[in-house]
Amino acid sequence: MSKEKIVKKKVLPGEELAVIEEYNNGKGSYQQDGSVRAAELGETRLNSEKRAIEVVKYTKELTLPEEFSDVIAETGSVTRRDARVDIFKIGKKIVEPTYSGVLHVNEVNREFSKNLEMALRNGDIIKARIVNTKNRLIQLSMLSSEYGVLYAYCGRCGTVLQNDHGRLTCTKCNRVERRQVARNYGKEDIT
Repeated sequence: MSKEKIVKKKVLPGEELAVIEEYNNGKGSYQQDGSVRAAELGETRLNSEKRAIEVVKYTKELTLPEEFSDVIAETGSVTRRDARVDIFKIGKKIVEPTYSGVLHVNEVNREFSKNLEMALRNGDIIKARIVNTKNRLIQLSMLSSEYGVLYAYCGRCGTVLQNDHGRLTCTKCNRVERRQVARNYGKEDIT
C-alpha cells in the first residue's frame, strides 16, 4: 500500500491496512496473521515517528458515571428528603445527554440534615461526588467542604447570588439566601 492510500483513509473494523513489514500497529489498530488491521470505525493516520498506522475513531468515547467521580449537576426537583439532579459534567468532561442522579438529605452537611430545601434549590448548579451507581441509580454526596452549591439564583428575581463571606446576597434586590455553599462558589468552570 502506498503512503497516500493510508493517510486519511476511511476504514471499518477488521479492514486490512498494511502488512507488518511496512508498518507497525498503532492506536486503534492491531496485528493479525502478518497484517495490520483496523480495530475501530474511523480514519487512518500515519505516525512516522513509530512507523505505525493509527485509526482515529469517528464515534466519541463514552464518559460513564463511576463511583468516587466528581460531578457538576443542575438541580431539578428538590423536596425535604431528596433532590433530583441532571449531571452534565463528570470530572472534566461535559456529558451529553445528561445523566440523572439523586441526592438524599443524609448526604449533605449536618446543619441541613432536617430539610434539604435549605441546602439547595431548584436550578442551582452543584458539585458533588458519586457514591453509588448500582441498580442504574446514581447517588450523590455533598459531605465535604469542596462540595455544595457552585452557582445559586435569587428566588425572587433570578439573579446569580454573590457569596459575601458565606452569605449569598442578590446584587439586584438585596435578598439574602442560605445554601450549602461549595468552597469555590462562583469560581468553578462549568463549561
